[in-house]
Amino acid sequence: MTTSDAIKFMVAMIIMMNPLGSLSVFLQLTLKMPLKKQQDIAVSCGIAITLIMLITVWSGQQLLMLLGITIPSFRFAGGIILLLIGLSMLQSQESPVSHTLEDDVAAKERDSIAVVPLALPLIIGPGAISTLIIADNDFPQFLNKLWMSGICVMLAIGMSLILFYAHPVAKLIGTSIIKVVTRIMGMIIMAIAVGMLAEGLLGLFPALR
Repeated sequence: MTTSDAIKFMVAMIIMMNPLGSLSVFLQLTLKMPLKKQQDIAVSCGIAITLIMLITVWSGQQLLMLLGITIPSFRFAGGIILLLIGLSMLQSQESPVSHTLEDDVAAKERDSIAVVPLALPLIIGPGAISTLIIADNDFPQFLNKLWMSGICVMLAIGMSLILFYAHPVAKLIGTSIIKVVTRIMGMIIMAIAVGMLAEGLLGLFPALR
């Protein structure tokens, strides 16, 4: 793996991880949570991102084959989750909604969003996993995998820091811009989700082509 290849790999992963869009989703999903819980989720998400990428780099293909999971099926499942997230973002309102006891219970149970849907499939989705698996095919040597692993750890730390300091970053960017981006990203995520569903469906049923 040359320096150019490493840079291309890093840029491709950054595009797939979509830091600004992920920040918008994170703020939307953790809207009613205290700061400490948001930061805990950010750290957990960073750890989950790191583990997912490293596992994919070192044994992604073997794991998929072992579990009988194909990229089309993973893409289709991820598309469903992203479609629901995008719809929620698109319909979000600026005014407070009615708050119920069920909302409090749900908020306490939302620690799981660090892994699903934040880390997987939002930040590390089928596109990112496909990029990792393709890079694994192109550069299967041990040293190259070490380089890719180092890049993945660096990107995971960067993404975790963005989420950890979500509010300062949001203030730097601008609240109004974040709100606009949230709705725009909701539409974009829904469009991506539809594409993922279509590609997954075609992959599962090639006769539809």
